[in-house]
Amino acid sequence: MRDHQIGGLPVVEGPTKTIVGNLSIRDIRYLLLKPEIFSNFRNLTVMDYMKKIVSASYEPGKVTRPITCKPDSTLQSVIHTLASQSIHRIYTVDENDQVVGVITLRDVISCFINEPDYHFDDYYGFAVKDMLNH
Repeated sequence: MRDHQIGGLPVVEGPTKTIVGNLSIRDIRYLLLKPEIFSNFRNLTVMDYMKKIVSASYEPGKVTRPITCKPDSTLQSVIHTLASQSIHRIYTVDENDQVVGVITLRDVISCFINEPDYHFDDYYGFAVKDMLNH
């Protein structure tokens, strides 16, 4: 994630690559906060990790299904979804629920404001470094 300067990835399943979840920097930081649950995290599959997150209820009431929109959704509806769901990204999916794109809160804000160079390293760099050092 750090190498590509992204804060999250879609989790897809099966030969049709249907979206089933989302893995974010915040989720990965959770590994550091709950080592008793994830003592062997380097060998966990993404799907096993997602199941453990749900069973541990690290954020009670948090929506665990991926939030999506269609390619013909309006920017207004995307912004509304980002705000009302308190999320940072929404995946664009086709009629088969295959990911065709992603729109992040950062993308929306960047339409109106330019961020300084190296912003990603300053903001996310510490989380990735902490995880790699443990």
